[in-house]
Amino acid sequence: MSEQRDSSTARVPSVPVGTALVFTRYDEEKAVVLHPQDFHRLSALDHDLEELASDRPVLSELALEAHALEDRPGTSVEDPEEIRTLLGL
Repeated sequence: MSEQRDSSTARVPSVPVGTALVFTRYDEEKAVVLHPQDFHRLSALDHDLEELASDRPVLSELALEAHALEDRPGTSVEDPEEIRTLLGL
């Protein structure tokens, strides 16, 4: 979420691309100023990450079985032949 304000209502310094200007008061962060290009990039990345997190791939029965085998306590199985045997392949 972002809010736009006319620059005549607040004095905000220019910030170069790739830099964040952090305003503090009593050693507490109060605000961060970014270059517009950086802000839009972060917004786009946040949007993309949200889409990726919400669109989980559907796992096949074989993948679900493999994950269940991985979650078992004990020694991990690294040998490809043993993995095939466990999965019945």
